[in-house]
Amino acid sequence: MAAVDARPGPKPKRLYVRVVRTGEADREDDPAPRQVRAYLEELDRVGRLVAHGRLTDPSGDLLVFRAASEAEATRILRPDPFRDAPNAVTQLFEWDPSTLGAGVNLEPPPARGSGRITALQRVAVVVRDQARSVQWYRDTLGMAVRAQDPSTDYVELTLGRGAAGITLVEPRSAWGEPHYSQSLARIGGPTGIAFLTDSVLALEQRLRNAGAGITDPPSRQPWGGIALRFADPDGNEFLAFQERSDPGIEVASSRPRAASEPAPVRWTRASPRRKPH
Repeated sequence: MAAVDARPGPKPKRLYVRVVRTGEADREDDPAPRQVRAYLEELDRVGRLVAHGRLTDPSGDLLVFRAASEAEATRILRPDPFRDAPNAVTQLFEWDPSTLGAGVNLEPPPARGSGRITALQRVAVVVRDQARSVQWYRDTLGMAVRAQDPSTDYVELTLGRGAAGITLVEPRSAWGEPHYSQSLARIGGPTGIAFLTDSVLALEQRLRNAGAGITDPPSRQPWGGIALRFADPDGNEFLAFQERSDPGIEVASSRPRAASEPAPVRWTRASPRRKPH
């Protein structure tokens, strides 16, 4: 397959949409998946691919990509596996995302092989007792060990397949200075790690039952959700939040407060409002 565009330099930000309507799903004369995959990989390699997916009603295929003009977009579609699909209707038009919002990143990514960041793999939390912490993170937070190497004291936990992991690091004096002392100094305090939960209030109760430290009880955030801060047995602090809050729950309002001020008021369920007679 001919290269879509192998020239270096920044790619255009104008977006084009190619829609193919096949009329029925899983047709025998549709292009082979490997052909489609090879074409998409080439678009991605040169920084033109934005989005791709199959249409269901009506059946077909959707492609969003970057081009400088309609003429260039047409040239880019020459190797498109769906171009010669029998009895298919193809449409190409420019998409102006400024009207309804893009929903995609308009900045073209670096080409493959250029050292671009592709995923957040893991973050480290320094603890005093690795074995004790593994049990706490597993039993209290519901995490599972994804990788472990006893010979190097490496252990990584995660909340599920494809999710970023947390490595629990127990400092060793054999590391030497200043690495050992610097690692010890990282124990306790904010980690900057945030968890998403379906119920902050239920999570708070579970954390309290497990003896976790609630450093900041549930409070309503300016963006409408509810969040709390808690700490593991070593004082490493985390944030947990839910995106939508139940209007029937009263929690403290989130605002900056001095260290001398008391913690926010504990949450209580609001009494239902009486309808006026």
